[in-house]
Amino acid sequence: MRKLVEFLLKFLSSRIFLVAFILCSQLLLLLTFLFRIGTDSYTLRVIFYTINIFCALKVINRYSNTSYKLAWMIIILGLPLVGGITYLMFAERKVPKRLRGRIIYHLMESRDFFPENQIEIEDEDIRQIYTYLNKNSYYPYYQNTEVEYFKSGEDFFEDIIKKIRNAKHFIFIEFFIIKKGYMLDRLIEALRAKIAEGVEVYMLYDDGGCITCLPENFESTLKSYGIKVVAFSPVTLRLSLLSKANNRSHRKIIVIDNEYGFTGGFNLADEYINKTSPFGYWKDTGVILHGEAVWNLTVMFIQFYNASVKDQETLNYYDFKINNVVPDKQSLFLPFSDSPTDTEDLARTVHLSLINHAKKYIYIHTPYLILDYDLINALTIAAKSGVEVIITVPHIPDKKTVFMVTRSNYQVLLEAGVRIFEYTPGFIHSKMIVVDDKLALNGTFNMDFRSYYLNYECGVLIAQDEEILKMRDDYLNTLKESEEITLEKAKNVNIVVLILRSILNVFAPLL
Repeated sequence: MRKLVEFLLKFLSSRIFLVAFILCSQLLLLLTFLFRIGTDSYTLRVIFYTINIFCALKVINRYSNTSYKLAWMIIILGLPLVGGITYLMFAERKVPKRLRGRIIYHLMESRDFFPENQIEIEDEDIRQIYTYLNKNSYYPYYQNTEVEYFKSGEDFFEDIIKKIRNAKHFIFIEFFIIKKGYMLDRLIEALRAKIAEGVEVYMLYDDGGCITCLPENFESTLKSYGIKVVAFSPVTLRLSLLSKANNRSHRKIIVIDNEYGFTGGFNLADEYINKTSPFGYWKDTGVILHGEAVWNLTVMFIQFYNASVKDQETLNYYDFKINNVVPDKQSLFLPFSDSPTDTEDLARTVHLSLINHAKKYIYIHTPYLILDYDLINALTIAAKSGVEVIITVPHIPDKKTVFMVTRSNYQVLLEAGVRIFEYTPGFIHSKMIVVDDKLALNGTFNMDFRSYYLNYECGVLIAQDEEILKMRDDYLNTLKESEEITLEKAKNVNIVVLILRSILNVFAPLL
């Protein structure tokens, strides 16, 4: 009983509870006020109905995803007094003005530090995807780079600790989630040893992702060790419903001396290396680059670090442009970042391109399978055209409502010939796509609306490298531990669950 009381007191005094309480209280009071005055006044009812009509027309004519439009049309038309007001407050998905301006400035500024692409790509499929990414993300692609694939968090963490111990100049660390535990303690121990040797260490973490994981004195403690740490888009106790906390940095990046660069699904928390098991065995993947392509990851980190600190603390790109010995390789690598501050949905378009260009097979790992019509159509057409399309998702979910939406997509995919597997040992957090032994994408992109439209994400597109075969083989080995979902099983759902899935699926774009 004492532990329960202590837990409740700690939770009630936590920052996330205070933020949620203030925002929910404001929302409830505002909607109650609007509803009451709307029902008491004919003039105000006319005004609200007019706002609804205006918002409905705006949604219809908006250049946006159809599923997103449908969800908002239901809210606007279903709540005639407050639907339009709700849309105006929450629907625009705008990044906060100050953050938006700083990120756009630093994204534009960094373009001057990239080399011009002069690599000729003979394969037409590869050339089309790389050309699109280069022209619309502004990140160049490289050769003279090696990649190492990691099929588990345990292997990755041991390797990255070894590389950190050999650092000579600087270390960049950026994660969506950083949580107290064994993993963080070992990392900080290694970082403190390098700081004592004169290595500079910079850390960037997403405040929303870490709001329940870290103590209030986290930054001050790390700064006392000599680590230059800053939070991305801090969640503050603003007394305003219009303050946005929805656009999070879901990126995972480690850069060491501009020589080694990591991205993938791993966060800094013990479940990622299976020291704890909240959802069974945690399956994740990632890659470490060595060579010229690391520069893209170096620039990515500096962009967001500079956007998150005061002007006098910003980093100079050229100070970190260390020229290391690079491998002589002809494979292609394009590390890139996706941002909600522009109109280009890079991750979604790359996913569609990989599906559409597959000739033999496309293998997909994703923890969440929340798809719009275009993605479902691309997957089903590929399967109907003879391409082997396999998707692996968790069997033990971390978010039950999201998992219900994931399963709601099974039937239409299975009927077209797509094969779906659930990873039975636990939770699969890997975000990986492998195509035809020649293309692979590994990074932070989930197949859901949040990754496509709301979050800052990153990843690396790899072509014509032998490490792709290791990704393929690991994928196929994962299938041996997974349960294949049959069409009969997908249809065998009781009516209550079916109705719940249908409702959640409609509003999935707003989650």
